[in-house]
Amino acid sequence: MHTLYRDVNFEDSIRVLDYCRRNNTGRGGLFEVYSTPGQDTHMIIVNSCPEDGPSARFRPLGAFYINYLHPGALSIENEDPEHDGMPSTRRHVAAIKQVIDILIAEAGPEVEIRFNDLPALRGL
Repeated sequence: MHTLYRDVNFEDSIRVLDYCRRNNTGRGGLFEVYSTPGQDTHMIIVNSCPEDGPSARFRPLGAFYINYLHPGALSIENEDPEHDGMPSTRRHVAAIKQVIDILIAEAGPEVEIRFNDLPALRGL
């Protein structure tokens, strides 16, 4: 199920997108950005890895979408309400929401954000 998580102005959605592009896995960051050719819709895969670990140990945490529903929409694929998801799946969805909140609040050209201690992932 694809659901709206946050609505931001279009400029903020581009600021978040630019941050994810600058901090992609090829540059040592946690993000993979996939854009739809000819459209302004983007899928962001968020990876996790140990703080001191090599980038080869990235694991996909989940994904969110920019401008998929409409300009400025940050959306996620939430767990199916008709199906009891695994507790770890619910924590991953919560972690993606936390990543989105942090990106909206802090993403910028010269900003380095640390995502290693997301409360939703403690105990995984």
